[in-house]
Amino acid sequence: MNDITLPGETRVAIAGDWHSSGVWAKTALTRLRRHAPDVRTILHLGDFNLTANRPWGAYRETLVKAMAQNGIERILVTPGNHDHWGQLKKRFTLYPDVPYVLPKAEGVSFLPRGYRFTIGRRTFLSFGGAASPDQENRIEGTNWWPAEEPTQDDAVRALGGGEVDVMLTHEAVDNGTHAVDEIIALPDHRLFSAGGLMASSRSRALVTSVWDELSPPLLFHGHMHVRAEGHRQDGRTVYSLAANNAAGNIGVLDLPAMAWKWLD
Repeated sequence: MNDITLPGETRVAIAGDWHSSGVWAKTALTRLRRHAPDVRTILHLGDFNLTANRPWGAYRETLVKAMAQNGIERILVTPGNHDHWGQLKKRFTLYPDVPYVLPKAEGVSFLPRGYRFTIGRRTFLSFGGAASPDQENRIEGTNWWPAEEPTQDDAVRALGGGEVDVMLTHEAVDNGTHAVDEIIALPDHRLFSAGGLMASSRSRALVTSVWDELSPPLLFHGHMHVRAEGHRQDGRTVYSLAANNAAGNIGVLDLPAMAWKWLD
């Protein structure tokens, strides 16, 4: 497993969806610097919006400046469904065990599905992607990609390395938190298609199966745009992170104690 610990690193930040909002990225990084100036690594849970329809170059430039101003050395992204899986699939097919370093923003990397790493003696599994529940209203290759949905082969690969301390996903898991389960149970059919909801259920079931098999003490996910916690009787805890412009988008994980703290 790749030990990527920075010298003296004992805490990392974890952030939910940013949707290529440079204004929010600056806000989140400034808040992080104020409350946790020692943190140099952000583990991002996807919908970072790699080459989104919004002006990508401006977002990237804003982000690079904000990282430098706030002492953030790297952002490691577990890709979401709204990251460009056309690009990511090509890259990860060629280099399945190598993070994709973002050109002109070398501090930002996108992690392959099943990528494992160690920071501060804690082991992490990144298992990115999710099915877009509104995919039938999107354009394949432009803002929707079949490769965004994880496959059984991805699951087998992720399980191959054994137990981990922390699992990072974009997709939610079933029976993780009450707030997310309620959202899943009552989907907005004005926004989501029947086929998209079926794909979402299938994707979520697959991610849940990996989570259940590995049984990590902590799991963090984005995608559902809601801050929530689920503390299970089996000792596992799930944290759902909110999206940009909302409380609960970012927090700090103390690695020796495995203790989570919301920043708002």
